[in-house]
Amino acid sequence: MGTLADGFLAYGAGFRSGLMPDPAMWVDEWADEYMRIPRGNGAEPGKYRTERTPYAREVMRSLSPEHPAKRVVAMVASQMLKTQVGLNWLCASIHQAPGNMLVLEPSLGLAKRVSGRLAKTIEDVPVLRERVAPARSRDKRNTLDTKEFDGGTAYITTAGSAANLAEIPARYIYGDEVDRWEVSVDQEGDPVELAEARTSTFGRNAKIYYSSSPTQDGASRIADLFAQGDQRHYYVPCPHCGTYQTLEFERLHAREDGSAAYACAAEDCGTLIEEREKGDILARGDWRAHAQGDGETVSFTLSALYAPLGWVSWAGLCKQHAKAQAAEERGDHEPMQVFTNTRLARVWKETKSVTGPKELQARAEDYRLRSVPAGVLILTAAVDVQDNRLELQIIGWGEGMERWVLDYQVIYGDPSTDVPWQALDATLKTPLRTAAGRDLEILAVAIDSGGHHTHTVYEFCRLRKHRHILAVKGHAKPGRQIMAGRPTKVDITWRGQTEKEGGELWMCGTDTAKDWLHSRWKVAAGPGAVHFSADLDEDYYKQLLAEYRKTRYLRGHKITEWHKAKSDRNEALDLSVYNLACAYYLGLHRFGAPDWERWRLKVEPPQGDLFVQPAPSADVCTDAIHQAAPPPAPATQIKTDPAPAGSVVSQQHWTPRGAGFRPRNR
Repeated sequence: MGTLADGFLAYGAGFRSGLMPDPAMWVDEWADEYMRIPRGNGAEPGKYRTERTPYAREVMRSLSPEHPAKRVVAMVASQMLKTQVGLNWLCASIHQAPGNMLVLEPSLGLAKRVSGRLAKTIEDVPVLRERVAPARSRDKRNTLDTKEFDGGTAYITTAGSAANLAEIPARYIYGDEVDRWEVSVDQEGDPVELAEARTSTFGRNAKIYYSSSPTQDGASRIADLFAQGDQRHYYVPCPHCGTYQTLEFERLHAREDGSAAYACAAEDCGTLIEEREKGDILARGDWRAHAQGDGETVSFTLSALYAPLGWVSWAGLCKQHAKAQAAEERGDHEPMQVFTNTRLARVWKETKSVTGPKELQARAEDYRLRSVPAGVLILTAAVDVQDNRLELQIIGWGEGMERWVLDYQVIYGDPSTDVPWQALDATLKTPLRTAAGRDLEILAVAIDSGGHHTHTVYEFCRLRKHRHILAVKGHAKPGRQIMAGRPTKVDITWRGQTEKEGGELWMCGTDTAKDWLHSRWKVAAGPGAVHFSADLDEDYYKQLLAEYRKTRYLRGHKITEWHKAKSDRNEALDLSVYNLACAYYLGLHRFGAPDWERWRLKVEPPQGDLFVQPAPSADVCTDAIHQAAPPPAPATQIKTDPAPAGSVVSQQHWTPRGAGFRPRNR
C-alpha cells in the first residue's frame, strides 16, 4: 500500500484531536504548573503561585472547562486578581482547550497593554510558545491585536465598536473593566449583550469572564452582573476565636504609631487581628454565596483588605481613607469615590451634599437682610428672570472672598413690560448702609439672559453698561472659566456687522462655579466662608443644595456633571453662581491683602475720623476690574402668594423655583 499524502495524515490527526475531550486540569492547577509572570508584568515576576492569593483559586476553577458556570463575574478592588486571573485562564485555554477568544477593553490603550502582557507571557511559557504563531513583521497571524494558535485565535480589541463585537464567533470572551465601557455601541445596544451573542454557537462550551471595579450606584455594569450571579464573599477565620467573617473596612482600626489592626466581628471576641496574621487567615478562607443567582453565573467580590502581605497594607488603606475624608469635608467627593470603588469594591452612592440644608440654616447669624455686617467691603447682585417675576440676590464680599447673603427679593410682574424692570432698577440704585453709617453701592450685577426674555435683558443691560450691569448666560461644561475673559457682541447692524457700542453677553462656567461653592459650604468663618441671615427660611437652603455631582463614563473617560431632581428648585444656587461670576468680573479673586486693606480703609474708616472719604460707588469700581476666573455663588427663593405687579416681596418668605443667570470677567 502506498504512502498516504501528508495532508491526509494532518487531517486525520486534527480529526482525532477534535474527538478528544478537553483536559481535566483546572485553571488554577495549570497556572501553578506552567504559568510564569514575566518581568514588567507584575510586582512579583517568576513562577506563579496561587497560594500567594488563595482567594483567586475558586475564581479560576469557575473558569475551567469542567465547571458548569457559563459566566464568571469578578467585582473586585484594583490590583487584586482581575487581569492575572484572566491571563491564566486564556493561557490555560490556549494550551488545553483552544478556541476563538475575544478580549475586550474599554480603550485602545488598555487593549495594547493587555496584548503586550499576553505576548510576554506566551514568550516566557514554553508550552504556549510552541503553540502560538511567532510574531513576524509580514505574518498577520500574530500581530498586536491578534494571537493565532493551534485551534483558534485570540482577538484583543476595544468594546467601543459594534464591528469589533459582531464579526467573530468566540468560545471565550474576556470583558475587562466593563464599568468603563460605552453604555451603547454605535446605537446598536448594550456591548455586553452584543459580546455574548458571539458565543451563541458554542452552547454550554462557551465561557465568559467579566471583571471590573465598580463605579456609580445605578450605573455600574459590573454591579448589575454581580447581582445576576450567586454573589460570593470571601470569609476568613479569626485566629483567636475561629469565627468566619468577611473583612469590612469599618472594623479596621488605625493606631497612633501608624499601624492598623482589624477587630474581630464576633460579639464575644472583638480581639484585634494583626496584619501579620493575614497570610494564615487568607489561606484558610472560603467563598460563600449570598444569593441563588440565575443558575449560570457565579460572581465574586473582594476588597483591598484581602491583599496579601507586601501589597496594599491595612495602614495604607487607613491613610488613603483619611486623605479622602479630608477632601470630602472640603467638598471634593472624588477621592472618596475612588477609594470606595477601587479599594473597597463598592458602588459609590452620591449624596446631594456633604452639608445638609438644616446644617447650613443652623449657622444663620443674627443680622437682618439689607443690613451690612462688619467685614463686608464690596457688593454684587444677581437677577434671575422668570415668566412672571424677577428674583434678586445681593451678596457682600470681604477679604479672601468671604461672603454674606445680604438681600433676597422677588419682584412680581411680567418681564415683557417695564413695571418689574423699573422696580429692579430702583432697588439696584439703592445703597445698603453699614453699621458705621456708610452707604455701599452695588458694583456689578449679573442678569440671566436665558429663557423667554433674552432681548429684554439685553436692552436693559445695554443702557446700563456704565454701571456694570451685565447680561450673562451659563455654560455647563467642566473646566470653563467662572467668568469669560471678554463678552460677545449681540447687536448686529443692518450691514450684518456687530455693533461696537451695542449689547454684550458674558458667558459663565456654571459647573466650575458650583464646584467652587460646594467646596466651601462648610467653611463658617474666614476666607471662602459664607454667612447667612436669620431672615432666610428653610426653602432657601434647600434650593442652595438642590444639585449634586454625578459621575458617568463616556468612551472610557470619566465625566462629572451637576444634577438635580426635576421637582427641586435651585434659584438660590443659580443666583449664588451669578454673584460669584460678578466677583470674578471685578477681579476679587485676584485681590491680595493690600488690595483688601485699601477697600477696608474706604468702607471702615478709623473710629472718630470726621473727614473720612465716602464709600466707593459703582463709578469708582472701574479700577478694580481685572481678568476673571471660575468660582461659585449663593442662592434664591420665592414667595408662593402672588403680589401686585411691580411690588417688592419681603425676602423673609421663600419658595424654590429654578432659572439661571450667568456672569462675566474682564
